Amino acid sequence: MRKLTFSQLTFNVNNTPVSEKFDDIYFSTQDGLAESYYVFQEGNQLWERWQTHARPCFVIAETGFGTGLNFLAVAEKFQQFRQQFPEHSLKRLYFLSFEKYPLTSTQLSEIHQHYPQFATLSENLTACWHPRQVGCQRYHFDNIYLDVWFGDIRENAEQWGDYYHEMVDAWFLDGFSPDKNPEMWNETVYQHMFQTTQKEGTFATFTAASHVRKGLQAVGFEVKKRKGFGKKREMLWGQKTSSSIEQSVKFPYFYQKSAQDCQDIAIVGGGIASLFLALSLLEKGKQVTLYCKDENVAKNASGNLQGAIYPQLSDDDERNVRFYIHAFDYALQRLQQLKTDISFEHGLTGVALYAYHEKVAQKLEKMATQTDDETLFKLCNADELSEKIGLNVVHGGAFIPSGGWLSPVQFVQNTFAYLQSKGVKIVLNHEVTQPDFKEGKWMWQHEGKTFKHEVLVLANGHTLKDFAQAKGIPLYPVRGQVSSVPSNEQLAQLKCVVCYDGYITPISQAGRHCIGASHLRDSAETHFSLHEHHENIAKLQKNLTACEWTQQIDASENQAKVGIRAALRDRSPIVGAVPNWDVQKEQYQNLYNALRRKENVELAASFPQLYLVNGLASRGLTSAPLLGELLASLITHEPLPISEDIWQILNPNRSWIRKLLKGSRVE
Repeated sequence: MRKLTFSQLTFNVNNTPVSEKFDDIYFSTQDGLAESYYVFQEGNQLWERWQTHARPCFVIAETGFGTGLNFLAVAEKFQQFRQQFPEHSLKRLYFLSFEKYPLTSTQLSEIHQHYPQFATLSENLTACWHPRQVGCQRYHFDNIYLDVWFGDIRENAEQWGDYYHEMVDAWFLDGFSPDKNPEMWNETVYQHMFQTTQKEGTFATFTAASHVRKGLQAVGFEVKKRKGFGKKREMLWGQKTSSSIEQSVKFPYFYQKSAQDCQDIAIVGGGIASLFLALSLLEKGKQVTLYCKDENVAKNASGNLQGAIYPQLSDDDERNVRFYIHAFDYALQRLQQLKTDISFEHGLTGVALYAYHEKVAQKLEKMATQTDDETLFKLCNADELSEKIGLNVVHGGAFIPSGGWLSPVQFVQNTFAYLQSKGVKIVLNHEVTQPDFKEGKWMWQHEGKTFKHEVLVLANGHTLKDFAQAKGIPLYPVRGQVSSVPSNEQLAQLKCVVCYDGYITPISQAGRHCIGASHLRDSAETHFSLHEHHENIAKLQKNLTACEWTQQIDASENQAKVGIRAALRDRSPIVGAVPNWDVQKEQYQNLYNALRRKENVELAASFPQLYLVNGLASRGLTSAPLLGELLASLITHEPLPISEDIWQILNPNRSWIRKLLKGSRVE
């Protein structure tokens, strides 16, 4: 986990925040808000350009998030624009900002108090502001998206990848002054700006330093001067008047194509992956139809009565850990937003990881060293863990304070009902079979009728392999049976989810606990198993030996829920365009040598307008929100909420590309 360094600040005599590291003010001592309006909004002519903007989203990029004042000012202005022009084709604003030394939520709140007009925006931001690691974190404000790229700007700019070619409409160059923070004002940053800026896109900055002007001109921008703000004599602004030269794609074998102009999207599947994809697509203005083969949604693994939500941490897979931490924070934000409209039982009272074996204890200690963030993951001795759990345990472990549980079946069914009220169409008892791409649409037959949609997304769990287009993807089913037992006087004291080589949840409103789960790979059987039911109870009692409260469980009712999960060996889900296995096998049979010889490599072949999200295994509550947002952003060709290196480990073709990159053959 790549850690962050937080900013240390003081306030000068004018009550303006000052960075101790750079010995520079965050904004003008005269009037920071007026400076933001004048330099960045007027400098980029935002209001005028929004009125003539033809695309559904406008993308602003910023060097230096700082106090977030520029974002708050632009977000409020965009809200005013949408109120004044509700029928305008411009519907969404993306604000992408780099920040190496973030402020804490407390510091942001303190500074924002001086701007009461932004109170609601500030409260929403600071409520979910938990910078933990390098990379992108997305924050939602209805039709406004804030992506903060924490860490070094040059490293993060590289993680935008080829996807962001000519995507940005306007740049705010707002790092600390060039003489005090030269890392943000250099040729690498300027080249990145030019490559990612739309033709006719603009930039604006408070500085008029000659080396900044010359640097921007050198990469291709037309640079102009205008009167500076307040006591500043001049400032720079400019425009990109010619298109960037198309460069070869850096990772052609992971290339994915967006559907862009397609409006009509069909999703196959009725679980949590489908749910969050439908939500994100709806927010991006798409027409969504969901096809579920069952008589109701949430009939498979998403139909459990209780499920844990926490990040999948490990001591040996850095990129996977980074993905799950990003996904966890994003999931908590989405749940917080949805709670205002949707009722579902939940308790985010933490998750205890019990060190039932010495090897587990060693692994937890290593994970604590790697995360180095007690707000995310905290080691506990036996007494501390007992206090967190509410019942005595004899060994220590770790605690994830912001984790917890919710009812998947309530959440999925109630949220789908909410999405239906917002325009999502749900078709039940409809199994999509043998879809075929003809005349720009995916078509299939059902009960003598033809169904057709521009884009098709396969989010149907382990039955993905029923589709011929999924050939080559090493997805496998995992049967999991979760036992349901009545509470008792002792179990009712359980305050949080306890994980061992299984898990037990706190009491539900129905007075029950879930104990899970069996794990049978390559099994899609859905019958109740008495053996697995007893095994779930025995595993709890074996792992938590000497804990008297585990012996009082009544399993005699033989109640359980069976779900079939979909998984892959490397423990990461898959999301994106569906790769054409047969074509890619031919394309890349000599990939290792082609790269070694620096030869041109073709872009990866995928099926047109066909996507998938799958392999969520037992972490769907944590990963589905971010995966859904990622896929919706890809389909619409809007900014992605994740860095390129993490996106690559989620790529559906990764299993065979890894082999080919090593020079191995695939069959």
